[in-house]
Amino acid sequence: MLDAALLFFINVLWAAAYPMAKFAINGGVPSVTLAWARWAIAMLLLPLFARLVLKVSLRLPLRDLLRALLLGATALGIVHILVFVGLKYTTAVDATLLLAGEPLVMAVMAVLLLRERMSRQGVWGLVLGFAGAYLLINRGILPPLNNHSSLLGNLLVAASVLVEGTGTVLSRGLTRRYSGIVVLFWESVGATIALAVPAYLFWASSSTVPALPALGAVLYLGMVNSAFCYAVWFVLMERHHVGNMGVFIFVQPVFGALMGVLWLKEPFGIFTAVGSAMVMSGVWLTTRATAGKPESVQQPLHPA
Repeated sequence: MLDAALLFFINVLWAAAYPMAKFAINGGVPSVTLAWARWAIAMLLLPLFARLVLKVSLRLPLRDLLRALLLGATALGIVHILVFVGLKYTTAVDATLLLAGEPLVMAVMAVLLLRERMSRQGVWGLVLGFAGAYLLINRGILPPLNNHSSLLGNLLVAASVLVEGTGTVLSRGLTRRYSGIVVLFWESVGATIALAVPAYLFWASSSTVPALPALGAVLYLGMVNSAFCYAVWFVLMERHHVGNMGVFIFVQPVFGALMGVLWLKEPFGIFTAVGSAMVMSGVWLTTRATAGKPESVQQPLHPA
């Protein structure tokens, strides 16, 4: 239950990622530069945790090192470019609904690529969580009708979900053999390298000097979301099926809606209440389905 509580907690913290990112961008930080900065900060902090707390070496065999760098460049780096560009051409509602589909992608890819199995309760938890997230995002059964959504934008956001969900599952293959912190460190290196040139180009083309509060939001995204939350996620991937972990991502729209009610004075309607209850029920079902099962046995770590 401690692991379930940690998964719940980090997804609550992740729920603040988009408001923080929007705050930083509105404060003068270019979007892709923001993505680069958050992973650069994580890249600097993770070695301290790996060496001082976990006492593990950061070295990986060359083949797995290259794999981790490639996964980081795509699933943590290029994904942000797809999302930010896609958001320019589609609505926030459409994009958020597509992003809520990531647990479904993770569950399917975990079955196809890792041969992981989900219990019947886990499947129902996934379905219930997605249905609840759908109600939360749309605030109704039918999506709001508008003429501003774009096929191109939706395709880009959907591509980011597919790439990130698949990358997370493939990372699980590495965390079966190495410390999750080590895997995350090298993936953050890959993301930082992949985003370096576009981040510089975005920064050079911007004439706005970032405000101090915006830089504080950048620190939050780097230290809390990228370093701490992803570190917990990758450590838990060492011993849990990633398909079951993905259900907890549905917690994000619940607390995103709650933040909107508390901070932005948005209305708390019936669909918000019902959707939140469905999401929490889905998470509870998945937690119950895995609570009595022994954790998967991790292969010995490779400190070389």
